[in-house]
Amino acid sequence: MDLNDTEDMTKEIFTQLMTQFYNLGWMYGSSGGMACCNSNEEVIYSPSSVQKERLTPNDVFIYSRQTNSISYRPKNENIKESACTPLFNYIINKTKYQCVIHTHSKYSNLLTQLIDKKSKIDGNFNRDEFCMNNQEMIKGIINRETEKNFSNLETIKIPIIENKPYEHQLLPDVAVSLEQYPTSCAILVRNHGFFAFGPTWQRTKIMLECCEYLFELACDMITNDIELIKISKEI
Repeated sequence: MDLNDTEDMTKEIFTQLMTQFYNLGWMYGSSGGMACCNSNEEVIYSPSSVQKERLTPNDVFIYSRQTNSISYRPKNENIKESACTPLFNYIINKTKYQCVIHTHSKYSNLLTQLIDKKSKIDGNFNRDEFCMNNQEMIKGIINRETEKNFSNLETIKIPIIENKPYEHQLLPDVAVSLEQYPTSCAILVRNHGFFAFGPTWQRTKIMLECCEYLFELACDMITNDIELIKISKEI
């Protein structure tokens, strides 16, 4: 097994990851999705509204960038591409990154609500972004502007956009977030979940895991009145 960034994405790895994310509680109830480029000028997409833990390599969609068409699709014609496909395509094309993962995790959802609640009490608290510093797991997150990982003392800022009835309706706000938060490799969606994106599937997976950890930690910190931002002379 190649554990560095050189291992190419395959249908087998793709479905293994989906099962793993389900087992972590991030893709329950057929939710969530992923899109990932491979070295064959293809993009692999997850299907929509199917049980993510039961996906097989034959259940994914493959889009050829050379022919600008779907080169592989599930035999069951009732299976459709992920509802997030327009969002995945936009993020990949705009950032030139290779992978986007969308989860519906409990803590990414709860965090957006806790931040909204706190902003109504504390006027200095911005309801439209998640900010945190002085945490070790921040070191696993890429600064999109510098292409280097943040230090644990730096402050990460992740935009929060409002949910919509349909996934594709998030596109305008996703576009604005990519422009207004040039350092962020993630976008939170209030009452919904979040998107993580990165230069390789390996680094995107690592960032996803670090973000999910930080989201859960932040929920506990807010609940216990612990500040997410530490003011220090070192920062």
